[in-house]
Amino acid sequence: YQLHGEGVELHIARARANKAVTLAALGRFREAVALHEQARATFATHGEKQEISVAREEMNIADIYLAQGHFSQALHLYNQSRELFRKHNMSFAAEEVAQQMCECLVSLNRAHEAYELASETVEVFRTEQVQDDRLPRSLMHLAMAAMMKQNYREAADNLQEATDLFNDGGFVLLAAQARFLSAKLRMADGQLAASLHEAQVVADVFADQENLPYLARTMLLQAQIADKKTDNASAQFLCEQALDIAQGQDLLELKYQCYDLLGQLAERNADLATAAEYYDRAVQGIDDMQSRLIMDERMSFLENKGGIYQRAMVLAQRRGNKEQAWVYVEKAKSRVLGDYLRNNIDIRLRAGDKTSEALRENLARLREEQAGYSSIVYGTENEANLSDTAMMRIRAVGPERARKEMQQRTRKKMQQVERRIEQELEKMQLFSADELAVKSRTRGSNGADTSQWKKLPPHTLMLEYYLDEQNIYIFALTQEGVDIQCVEGAASKLARLMSLWRTNLEVAAQAAIAPDREQSFDGIQENSLGLLQRLYDLLLKPVEIAFNFYQHILIVPYGALHYLPFHCLFDGEQFLIERLQISYLPAAALLDICDQRGQRIKASGVLLQSSLVLGLSDGGRLPFAVQEAQVVARQLGTRCYLNEDATTSLLQHAGARSPIVHIAAHGVFRLDAPNFSFIKLADRQLSTIEAFNLDLTTCSLVTLSACETGRAVVGGVDEVIGLGRGFLYAGAASLLPTLWKVDDASSAELMTQFYQALLQGHTKAAALAEAQRTFLTHARASSSSYRAHPYFWAAFHLIGDAGPLLK
Repeated sequence: YQLHGEGVELHIARARANKAVTLAALGRFREAVALHEQARATFATHGEKQEISVAREEMNIADIYLAQGHFSQALHLYNQSRELFRKHNMSFAAEEVAQQMCECLVSLNRAHEAYELASETVEVFRTEQVQDDRLPRSLMHLAMAAMMKQNYREAADNLQEATDLFNDGGFVLLAAQARFLSAKLRMADGQLAASLHEAQVVADVFADQENLPYLARTMLLQAQIADKKTDNASAQFLCEQALDIAQGQDLLELKYQCYDLLGQLAERNADLATAAEYYDRAVQGIDDMQSRLIMDERMSFLENKGGIYQRAMVLAQRRGNKEQAWVYVEKAKSRVLGDYLRNNIDIRLRAGDKTSEALRENLARLREEQAGYSSIVYGTENEANLSDTAMMRIRAVGPERARKEMQQRTRKKMQQVERRIEQELEKMQLFSADELAVKSRTRGSNGADTSQWKKLPPHTLMLEYYLDEQNIYIFALTQEGVDIQCVEGAASKLARLMSLWRTNLEVAAQAAIAPDREQSFDGIQENSLGLLQRLYDLLLKPVEIAFNFYQHILIVPYGALHYLPFHCLFDGEQFLIERLQISYLPAAALLDICDQRGQRIKASGVLLQSSLVLGLSDGGRLPFAVQEAQVVARQLGTRCYLNEDATTSLLQHAGARSPIVHIAAHGVFRLDAPNFSFIKLADRQLSTIEAFNLDLTTCSLVTLSACETGRAVVGGVDEVIGLGRGFLYAGAASLLPTLWKVDDASSAELMTQFYQALLQGHTKAAALAEAQRTFLTHARASSSSYRAHPYFWAAFHLIGDAGPLLK
């Protein structure tokens, strides 16, 4: 082509693309990607005429990224390719892309999405009666998702049909891939002999076809079968062979899986030093993979990786390496938030991003639609905004029944829109996938290193927790180092006590609105103290001797402990907060980030009078919220924005220059969709997603005096997902949210005392401790002694920087 001179660049691009396909089949991925990218660049210069060729190159590059474990980059290219095929009305080609996306989603542990997408492609290709490999491919991907959902019978049926269709069409390699999945399915179902036979057959096919990635996967599967049959020698040999191929092909997912199995084999053979080395490589491999993923993809990816971190941590502890044990625990915690903050990766939605304006406009429309549905479902819609039909129904059957009917109809629509919003946000974030991978790799670890405890403030003890199936591990960190206490066999007891404590809180909430509160609280207070003392004995008594030497305890919870107010645990004489100052962090790696923010804001000279105070009574349902906001505003010497003036628009504008943001309003925690938990402001709901887009870089403290603003869902291994995550990302140094639905009168009293102590020069942790102690003293001395129950005062907890507010 080059000998022919000019006008042959498209021919050369196609030749390069064909060569790249061959190189990829040989496992020479790096060379293949380079040629595909050259071809794509050439096609792109020809504009719309060659968009289909661009789409095919992007799909080919994505296939390689998928094989290597670069899932975010793969999804980004699949999305772009699929949109181009749709633009040119190539629906079958678009569905082929969707097939590959299914495999990517399965690798990210997003089984439900993969199942839905694969079902759609199966329906398309079955309806059109396509006579090639597309229908059995879709069936194979549907089976992968069904396996992950543990629908083994369905998966087996789909794989059998796929295998038959592949064989009928002469697709030898694809039939072997389907049988490989059958072998995995049989192993998961305990059919080891059948699984091994199938694996041996397909291994020969992959070797003959020189398909090295699948050959390595099959060898690892055979090693896992040998391991289950306690044939350690065979398992070792096969796993080492699989690892050798994985390293040569740079198959990230396969490498960490091999290291993990080799670690287990070495540990079983009592070669603990070798086991520790393999586990460390497995953890590093997971770190490398997740560093290339965008935001919430990291959480889903880590969901089934907890066992690897656990094995590494327990072995490090057994070998007496306390520091390394702590590092493994910390590596698994709040990875998404920590990595994004540490690497300064901007995921805010801004004009002028690389994303198309059409995508941005679609997202804005969907968010408005979701807010409308949510206001109906959660009963915040003003009747003046309801349709004539809705008003007629209210008059016909009564407001309560009509409201319930509307909520039932609307909830499903709301959830569908929320899923579309998350998909659009993911597409926008995927544009930063390449930048994210580079930043995360060049800037190093997730901050989990032994320098963290040296940065602890004087007189501060950090207690970090870890739970496995049987035990509770307590890591006590000071400036001098780390110590570990293991409470053996206590995990099940902790779960029972936590359940009883939640029940006590629910009963207290009901008693708090009863006509005769004093009588309603009979027995509830005593029961709570008994439960809180038993929790104290499990979680704090093993380390309480250290309390004599410290003023402040920094709690880093794990799992269900994120929902526990440690500050109200009871030692038999007093609550913990009556003895010590308490604050919290989702992960120890955030300590330095939050402290640096607090110190920077303290040194900036920003004035308290620039603080922002918002208060909404929620249609008169929260009268003390307005009173609270007015008192706080007077204390801070700033203006108070009430009811219709308390808007998200104001927060977006004024929050960027406010040292304190205080919001007293109605809040809703969404257990089903924590990214859509919200605080109701006058113009719209401030959701977690909205909070991510705030600028709070001059904000030392965000107080969220609303119901359940501190509640969260724990995803990944130990990633906390809730409103607080959004405000920390937005730049706040510390948060003061609530763990349950709060009594607005008690909140108003507590906040008055908190700000009074804060303005007297106390640190944030000391001010909250002083406020809660004062509240308890007043409650015990009053005729309403039931208000000493933690329900009234312990919901507020401090997250982040615990130091002083300003100079």
